[in-house]
Amino acid sequence: MKISCENTYSNGRQSAMIHEVDDDTVPADLDDMWDELWCYTGDGTGESLDAIYEITILEAADPKLVGLTRQYG
Repeated sequence: MKISCENTYSNGRQSAMIHEVDDDTVPADLDDMWDELWCYTGDGTGESLDAIYEITILEAADPKLVGLTRQYG
């Protein structure tokens, strides 16, 4: 699975990253999957800042997952 993570912090800082995620570690249940993907949010700079994180699934073994987006924050 390949995901995009966009991070937006309350101080105006923004960043974006692409992560490769082992499909074998991604739970089949959608809620559990999003909980697992949460660990890919952030870029290590905003520990004391409010933030909004958005993950988009770019590639997945299950084609129905491609394009799904979840926002955290």
